[in-house]
Amino acid sequence: ELLKDYRQGDKVLQLRLEEGKDLEYCLDPKTKELPPLRNPDILVGENDLTALSYLHEPAVLHNLKVRFIDSKLIYTYCGIVLVAINPYEQLPIYGEDIINAYSGQNMGDMDPHIFAVAEEAYKQMARDERNQSIIVSGESGAGKTVSAKYAMRYFATVSGSASEANVEEKVLASNPIMESIGNAKTTRNDNSSRFGKYIEIGFDKRYRIIGANMRTYLLEKSRVVFQAEEERNYHIFYQLCASAALSEFKTLRLGNADYFHYTKQGGSPVIDGIDDAEEMVNTRQACTLLGISDSYQMGIFRILAGILHLGNVGFTSRDADSCTIPPKHEPLTIFCDLMGVEYEEMSHWLCHRKLATASETYIKPISKLQAINARDALAKHIYAKLFSWIVDHVNKALHSTVKQHSFIGVLDIYGFETFEINSFEQFCINYANEKLQQQFNMHVFKLEQEEYMKEEIPWTLIDFYDNQPCINLIEAKLGILDLLDEECKMPKGSDDTWAQKLYNTHLNKCTLFEKPRMSNKAFIIQHFADKVEYQCEGFLEKNKDTVYEEQIKVLKSSKFKMLSELFKDEEKALSPTSATPSGRTLLSRTAVKPAKARPGQASKEHKKTVGHQFRNSLHLLMETLNATTPHYVRCIKPNDFKFPFTFDEKRAVQQLRACGVLETIRISAAGFPSRWTYQEFFSRYRVLMKQKDVLSNRKQTCKNVLEKLILDKDKYQFGKTKIFFRAGQVAYLEKIRADKLRAACIRIQKTIRGWLMRKKYLRMRKAAITIQRHVRGYQARCYAMFLRRTRAATIIEKFQRMYVVRKRYRLMRAAAIALQSHLRGYIARNRYQKMLQEHKAIIIQKYTRGWLARVHYHRSLKAIIYLQCCYRRMSAKRELKKLKIEARSVERYKKLNIGMENKIMQLQRKIDEQVMSQVKMVRSLSSSASIFELWAMEEPSEKKALLDMSLFLKLQKRVTELEQEKQSLQDELDRKEELALRTKRQELESENKKLKNELNELQKALMEKNPPEVTAPGAPAYRVLLDHLTSVSEELEVRKEEVLILRSQLLNIPAQRLKLYISGEIWDVNAKCVTQILLGFCRLLESQLQSQKKSHDNELEALRGEIQSLKEENNRQQQLLAQNLQLPPEARIEASLQHEITRLTNENLDLMEQLEKQDKTVRKLKKQLKVFAKKIGELEVGQMENISPGQIIDEPIRPVNIPRKEKDFQGMLEYKKDDEPKLVKNLILDLKPRGVAVNLIPGLPAYILFMCVRHADYLNDDQKVRSLLTSTINGIKKVLKKRGDDFETVSFWLSNTCRFLHCLKQYSGEEGFMKHNTPRQNEHCLTNFDLAEYRQVLSDLAIQIYQQLVRVFENILQPMIVSGMLEHETIQGVSGVKPTGLRKRTSSIADEGTYTLDSIVRQLNAFHSVMCQHGMDPELIKQVVKQMFYIIGAVTLNNLLLRKDMCSWSKGMQIRYNVSQLEEWLRDKNLMNSGAKETLEPLIQAAQLLQVKKKTDEDAEAICSMCNALTTAQIVKVLNLYTPVNEFEERVSVSFIRTIQMRLRDRKDSPQLLMDAKHIFPVTFPFNPSSLALETIQIPASLGLAFISRV
Repeated sequence: ELLKDYRQGDKVLQLRLEEGKDLEYCLDPKTKELPPLRNPDILVGENDLTALSYLHEPAVLHNLKVRFIDSKLIYTYCGIVLVAINPYEQLPIYGEDIINAYSGQNMGDMDPHIFAVAEEAYKQMARDERNQSIIVSGESGAGKTVSAKYAMRYFATVSGSASEANVEEKVLASNPIMESIGNAKTTRNDNSSRFGKYIEIGFDKRYRIIGANMRTYLLEKSRVVFQAEEERNYHIFYQLCASAALSEFKTLRLGNADYFHYTKQGGSPVIDGIDDAEEMVNTRQACTLLGISDSYQMGIFRILAGILHLGNVGFTSRDADSCTIPPKHEPLTIFCDLMGVEYEEMSHWLCHRKLATASETYIKPISKLQAINARDALAKHIYAKLFSWIVDHVNKALHSTVKQHSFIGVLDIYGFETFEINSFEQFCINYANEKLQQQFNMHVFKLEQEEYMKEEIPWTLIDFYDNQPCINLIEAKLGILDLLDEECKMPKGSDDTWAQKLYNTHLNKCTLFEKPRMSNKAFIIQHFADKVEYQCEGFLEKNKDTVYEEQIKVLKSSKFKMLSELFKDEEKALSPTSATPSGRTLLSRTAVKPAKARPGQASKEHKKTVGHQFRNSLHLLMETLNATTPHYVRCIKPNDFKFPFTFDEKRAVQQLRACGVLETIRISAAGFPSRWTYQEFFSRYRVLMKQKDVLSNRKQTCKNVLEKLILDKDKYQFGKTKIFFRAGQVAYLEKIRADKLRAACIRIQKTIRGWLMRKKYLRMRKAAITIQRHVRGYQARCYAMFLRRTRAATIIEKFQRMYVVRKRYRLMRAAAIALQSHLRGYIARNRYQKMLQEHKAIIIQKYTRGWLARVHYHRSLKAIIYLQCCYRRMSAKRELKKLKIEARSVERYKKLNIGMENKIMQLQRKIDEQVMSQVKMVRSLSSSASIFELWAMEEPSEKKALLDMSLFLKLQKRVTELEQEKQSLQDELDRKEELALRTKRQELESENKKLKNELNELQKALMEKNPPEVTAPGAPAYRVLLDHLTSVSEELEVRKEEVLILRSQLLNIPAQRLKLYISGEIWDVNAKCVTQILLGFCRLLESQLQSQKKSHDNELEALRGEIQSLKEENNRQQQLLAQNLQLPPEARIEASLQHEITRLTNENLDLMEQLEKQDKTVRKLKKQLKVFAKKIGELEVGQMENISPGQIIDEPIRPVNIPRKEKDFQGMLEYKKDDEPKLVKNLILDLKPRGVAVNLIPGLPAYILFMCVRHADYLNDDQKVRSLLTSTINGIKKVLKKRGDDFETVSFWLSNTCRFLHCLKQYSGEEGFMKHNTPRQNEHCLTNFDLAEYRQVLSDLAIQIYQQLVRVFENILQPMIVSGMLEHETIQGVSGVKPTGLRKRTSSIADEGTYTLDSIVRQLNAFHSVMCQHGMDPELIKQVVKQMFYIIGAVTLNNLLLRKDMCSWSKGMQIRYNVSQLEEWLRDKNLMNSGAKETLEPLIQAAQLLQVKKKTDEDAEAICSMCNALTTAQIVKVLNLYTPVNEFEERVSVSFIRTIQMRLRDRKDSPQLLMDAKHIFPVTFPFNPSSLALETIQIPASLGLAFISRV
């Protein structure tokens, strides 16, 4: 902050830093340049560095530091470059959930991440059909290998494999192998890649991984034989030593790493946190996965162990020019055994070399130093060959036989390096980086140019650094590499002579080449990043890479097959830097030219120097990169001490310069770095416009406003869709906007404060007036009190005197009254006692006389009954003789039947009379009990007797009411029975009339059809018809008599007998048939007589039982009466009342049960009536079919058309076994859910299938049941596989599968499922098969369909959620649009194709409507909705946690509003109890966290208690990402975040950052029986099921 305004000529600036410290900044007196301006707070911590208004090194560095230190964000965009800072700590941001979150997203829509770059490359490959490259570069220890590894993991996860071979796993498995043989610990990195690699991941036409190919560059072979202090050799050597105790490694004779010379030089054999033995297991597993057999693996380990033992070989000097190896030297012996070579030959050629001249060959001994160098050179050469062999086999394992359609290359290569001593390796590395930087600059420049041309703004040439001169210095003719190769060919070439040639050729001729002042063996090159001084010593040796040919020949003659493979045809063997054939097809316009093999090339290849090979491979790499679309990842090392989240600004700036990030910034800053769409500019700076400035044309509005705000038109340009600003202009606009908002805030504050002060004044004035009013009132009340007290004293005196006199008078009056009352009471009691005694005597006389009269009556009645019995016995004997005589006649049966009916009617009357007598007896008993109670309750006291009398009258009234209620229920029962019988009688009469009418019609038809001569009197046919007519008339008369009998009997006989009489109503014109029917009718009457007799006996027994029960009840009543007499009067009355109420209640219940039984009997009789009518009709039809055609001609008898009643369906569907495929096809495979759901009942296919299963069960056809169920399940699976991405189809079959499952349960016959059924439904239960196993299969199928339904609506909702819940501004104007960089985000302004919250709600409505139409169970709908809301909440929260621009106060309010709309939807659909709202709780708490105050310890406590549904990682992540959108918001301090972490450290929750959006709640299918009757279901013709019939 500037404390004092700057004026022209000031030498010092007064500044205040962010920490609050004041600083005096001295200006440079020569340049007088002011310090770079700071970006507004709103832009600090931006995702994209190009979004900064001021683009310079301090702003870039500060932005990276804020993101890395404060927000713990390691990734930042810089235009097209992803800057990745190594955190030196494991972060939970690379899991499967993060990959799923970034999959399918636009690069600018999510926070910077390596997955975003990988997704962009994958998407562009599919969209543009052009190969892609991801170039990962950086210093050692910056995290290049890890970044490349995560990019490859992303491709493997997202794309999947095109075959069963799991190629993506093999691609990932190549990483541990290459790390073990190519990575080592250095002072800067524990897992430093000591080689460069370019991996091409191949894809097919569907963009699935089919294979991969790897190229390697410049393996650091010197590390095999030498390691600096605190460094290690390659990991594989230490893994071998750590696994030496394994049985299979005993033959390798390994030991501790400190034992071998090649592994102990660094003095640091162990890496903290790394178990080398465990890493060895991972390496072997990866080898196995890539097809390297165990024998080959042991061969690799054998060669590596041989290299370790070779390093321990020692030499003894004989003289200055010769040396020797001690005899039977153990390390050499072990080496020769492992390599399968002769000990003598190897020991000889390790100490000698062969010199060949034109004429002869010499064998010359070498010195000890030369022997050691030769030994080390051999070890390096063997390791290099083994490395190449492993790379070759990895490529073979990853090679695909399928034609490659496209590829994505991942280049993991060393970044620019500069050390105190730089040698040949650093020279090659920096040369490669010069080539990559040139390609990078050209690509950035090209993109800028394309953007300007696309927007049609004036294009001015931007000057950028071109490093072509430096590249020419290295690789051109007579360049450094050319001179080095030439010097290597010279017989006596040395590093010194080569240095002199360099000085002579380039010094003072090339500005980029310099000579150090104090050295003649070094040179300096001005690279694009920095000046680097290279030491010439060792350049020639490393370039030649010399190995003695004799030692190679000894190894070639080895008995070890694998070793001989490494050196066989060495000239043709693949070098570590050569490319293997990949078999790929490039999609770019410029195809890469493969190296063509020329005659004689193989012999020359071996003579090529390392520099020449590296240059060729680098040219091939650049051709590949130029033919692809590049994506850049620049890895930055924050400090040299591997401290987590520690930022060293100087080291960071060096690397930013070295990797070209600042060059990108400079190119962007030179043009128009800030770019806004017109809509975004309008939304952000609407506050700067007046109402009259706002036009319907947004573009013209922005132009008018900008011309007023920025007068210099060179500071901005208008493109077709964007406005381009020079550096600093966005900061200027932000300042104007902030000033405008600040002025508005001041005005609002002024108004509010004035309103508050006025309100306070009015409140004080009102309080003063109130106080005055109360004081004056108090004074007036005091005076009034004085007056009242004076008057009260006078009144008190008056009333006191009056009281004394009145008291004396009342005392005298009370004494007189007491005397009178006692006297009158005594006289009245005497009179009452006398009356009471007379009354009791009368009652005793009455009951005694009544008892005597009843005794006399019972004796007389008994004698009369005895006489009647004797007479009736005599009459019965006479009647028996008559019955025996008439027993064999048919007429007798009829008369007997009539007589029996009369007897039954008489018995019924007698029973009724007995019942009435019993009722009267019960009533008399109850009245006598009441009298006895009354008598027992009387007491001598007159007052008590009056009280008991009133209670008795009340109880008697209550008993009368209960008796009346009982009588009304009995009358209602009788009325319903009479109504049912009358209905039956009317039905029988109507049926009789119909039959008569049909008979008349048949006679008329016969008369009309036959000619007159046939039907004339006297004709044979006429006589036959006349005879038949006579017999039919007689039969009709008989029927009439039976109908009259039935009419009389319908009033009394039980309903069970109706079916027996009605079955005799059907007749035929055939005489034989009539005779048979009459005989059958006689037998029927006889059986009916027997049944009536039985029923009569049963009724008599029932009446006797009832009399017995009444006697028992009477005895019980008497016992209760005796008990009541012993109770006190009050308890006695209460007990008798309770007893009477209980008795009447029980009688009412009995009557209700009888009524229900009568209703059931009536329904049962109706069903039986229909069944008998149906059977008689079928019998008639069968008899007509049995008559031959001749009989019909001879006897022209008219057939009777008997009317069929409506068929009684049993809820089954019959089909033929051959029609089963057609049934499945029409009902399942070809069924369209939309038509069925709208026009027919829900679950119709399920009901139809179950009715078919019922019929198969009815037939007891086991094979048919199993076949149908299996076909049904397979058909549902097939249709879901075919149309499984259609929500309606999946919902329809989920609903029908559940309904089918419920039907199998409902009609299974198990009691637990039958309790909700109607009696008719219980009749439809399955009888033969237990389908519990199939119920389990259907339940599993329903779970699968449910999971498929979840996937379908997840795919539909997924693209809507982020846009509708996060990006779209539901409340317009709450959150302004922030400036964005090159990676433009999706606009929050709703365009036509943008999803909004309304889109989500409409989709939810559509889902709910479809499920309801399909009749899905309500509980299942609740579970589906809960899963939908969980997905919405999880995806929204996950995106919120991955998007810094969404973590602001205004966005929290938007989310709260959106969630409230979803809750409102739940209320409208009555789904608040579904648990869906609870799934949104983490999102709600995240929104609250964005809105709450975040400063004090109290705020921290409130946050910890509020956010119980969020994990600690999520809370800290939201606080780290919280970004102010306006100047008035404040960032969350680091100390506050630490306070939160301290408070939450004891909370035990998942360390996972993101919610599992793929989680599916367990689904249950609660049993939901259907009330639909199966027999009422109609099959529509539209289903095409005419081949099945209802049964």
